[in-house]
Order: sequence, then structure tokens, then C-alpha cells
Amino acid sequence: MPKQVQLSDDAYATLAALKRPAESFSDTVRRLAASGKDLGALRRLGPRLPGWDDEAFHRRGAEADRKALGRLLRGRTTAGSRR
Repeated sequence: MPKQVQLSDDAYATLAALKRPAESFSDTVRRLAASGKDLGALRRLGPRLPGWDDEAFHRRGAEADRKALGRLLRGRTTAGSRR
């Protein structure tokens, strides 16, 4: 379900500058959040949320990546053994 988000004019300009031609704003936010490389650009979008913890966020993301990679590798091994 779509949600409305209010951005300041400068935050909108920053997000619009990061948006690729065929990309929706939602896709842009997803790409930036998933990459980890462009989070600095997201920081310029507005004030930090109370209680936000960058390190915890990155730890959870890294753990999720490790689990996903493990599932992919296990699936590959399982699929390879069926051949």
C-alpha cells in the first residue's frame, strides 16, 4: 500500500538528483538503502530519527545478507546433487 512522505524542497531535490531516468522514487529509495554505498546521500534528506543506530542497521543488514547467501548456496548444493 502506498504511503505519503513529506520532504523539504532541498531533500526532494537531492532524491530527484539520485533518481535514475527509468526509476520510480520508491525504486530509488530501495536501491540506495540496499546498496549501503549511497546512505550518505540519504543522510542529507533530513533530520535523523530519534534512536536511529547506523551500526545496528548495518549489522542487521550484513546478517540478513549472510543468511540469504547461505540459503542460496544450500539451494545450489541441493539442486546440484539432484542432477
